[in-house]
Amino acid sequence: MIIAVTNAKGGVGKTTTAVNLVAGFANRNKKTLLVDLDPQGHSTRCYFRSEPERDVSDFIMDRPSQAYRAVFPTDYPEVDIVPATPRLSETAELLSARIRREERLDRALSALPEDYRMILIDCPPSLGILTYNAINAADLLLVPVQPGVGAVVGLEALIETARELRDEDNIPFRILVTMLDLRTTHTNAIFEELMEDHRRKVLKTVIHKSEALNQANLAGKPIYRFAKSSRGAEDYDALCEELLKLRLPSHI
Repeated sequence: MIIAVTNAKGGVGKTTTAVNLVAGFANRNKKTLLVDLDPQGHSTRCYFRSEPERDVSDFIMDRPSQAYRAVFPTDYPEVDIVPATPRLSETAELLSARIRREERLDRALSALPEDYRMILIDCPPSLGILTYNAINAADLLLVPVQPGVGAVVGLEALIETARELRDEDNIPFRILVTMLDLRTTHTNAIFEELMEDHRRKVLKTVIHKSEALNQANLAGKPIYRFAKSSRGAEDYDALCEELLKLRLPSHI
């Protein structure tokens, strides 16, 4: 399954979700690939500390038969990565002049050996050519949203963009509620009202606001390596299980 973790709004737990899902799937002995499409490279720094000889720019710009050269092992069992570097911002501009520019990532992933049970794409916080590539390649769009007014702003634009890119009406997406603070009942009530139109697409699992997750992010580690008995680890374990039970058509 290929999951694109995406939201045009920043600060909603997108990278935190990508990083911890990768670790959660790997803990279940599922060979997992992390593709970092965010020029900020936060998820890369969680799994890959050295300077890569090749990166995600090479992965999507080279011929698909050469894509494997930008895939690197990590020190986390069952996890490989296509790392991001700052030159990805320049690559996004160069992509605009390429033929079939929205299909480059899909073609690169399709050329890889069929070893990966799960592929996670960490998208940039914007609707641009990199996100378009992720949308085209994904079996599922996973959209993290934080409770509060404005939480679902941009969601309709994301879904409409996906429909246009894929020429499909029924886009496979799920909404993940993150940073839930049970103490802010008024904010949560407003949020639930705003989410009414997408009720069936909201996952049962929620990611609660957690100091352990905050500290793990600051340390640049998956929650399982920072506080494996924390509520944050429990939440992402539950999310892994829920996603694995989804029945979606395979994209590759």
